[in-house]
Amino acid sequence: MKFSCAKKDLLEVILQVSKAIAIKPMTPVLTGIYLKVTGDILEVQANNYSLGMSAQITVNAQDEGGEIVVIGKKFIEVVKAMPDDVILIAKNEKESYLEVSSGRSNYSIATMNAEDFPKVLQRDAESHFKIQASVLKNLIRRTVFACSNDEGHPLYTGCLFETDGDTITVASTNMHRLSVAKDKLVDATDQLRFVVPAYALRSISEMLPDDEEKFIKIDYTGKNVAFKIGEVFLTARIIEGNFPDYKRVIPASSTTFVEILVEELRHAIDRISIISKDSADKKVSFDFSKDGLEICAASSDIGSGTEHVHIALEGPEISMSFNCSYFSDVLKILKSENCKIALNGAFDPVDIREGNSDDYIYVVTPVRP
Repeated sequence: MKFSCAKKDLLEVILQVSKAIAIKPMTPVLTGIYLKVTGDILEVQANNYSLGMSAQITVNAQDEGGEIVVIGKKFIEVVKAMPDDVILIAKNEKESYLEVSSGRSNYSIATMNAEDFPKVLQRDAESHFKIQASVLKNLIRRTVFACSNDEGHPLYTGCLFETDGDTITVASTNMHRLSVAKDKLVDATDQLRFVVPAYALRSISEMLPDDEEKFIKIDYTGKNVAFKIGEVFLTARIIEGNFPDYKRVIPASSTTFVEILVEELRHAIDRISIISKDSADKKVSFDFSKDGLEICAASSDIGSGTEHVHIALEGPEISMSFNCSYFSDVLKILKSENCKIALNGAFDPVDIREGNSDDYIYVVTPVRP
């Protein structure tokens, strides 16, 4: 295998697929980037089993081609550091190295057996649907932050995707909060229900354009879900199991309703978190009254703080406590000027929405004393 190509093109494609390089590999080959030259086409892949990525660029092939796996991070660093615009890459068959040259710079990088690499394959889909790229990006942005990091409960480390006709719903939870976002699909589709790892969705979201004219086709194969974003093909392994019925968590009715300016509340919580963020539960007390919202935090090691925020309150006054970050996280992703908070008892789940719309619902559970 021997070819030359533009440094810019090669660097762009290896940086894209590098999102799928394994951080904690089950086997060393998952730390590699797979290269395959066929004719004048270079295919580049990375795969950690949860997420696989594949992309292609045109190169100037100087032999019959071949395949190889090179140590991923070092390959990226070397390509980045090359001095000229054109890079020459050649496989050293005798010493199992990949030689990278540019200008007066020459490097050899250790390789692994290409036969051991789990290839990213484009399989036949059982079902598929189309969605605007900007819509998918927004659905991920509004839900992925609420996923759990606890690998002991794998279903909660991903987002549930549900399709029904021309509607798509994405939901996530860590058992203390729930985030649910809805939007429209381009066409009506089958009823589908699957959970995609948050890790994969964050990588996908970074690649999605904000362009409303761009559409993404999503293929569902039963065990994997695949996305084609520009020239990059991605496949994510679905998390198996039955995602809980999140609709039961959403309060059916409420007794107290609060309307509040999002930015004013966000800034107040950012300030009060100076006191609360180092505590185990990041607890902050919220007192909702006719006079406004009083937010308080106290720490024997640090001190205390109080914030006052204007609100419009309808119904009984109520006091409760929350994990401060659970409130600040959702306020960062709300787009409206105002949000509405619906409350019941001091220990009952709280419902946060943008206006009267059901397109986005966030539910957070209070912290007990």
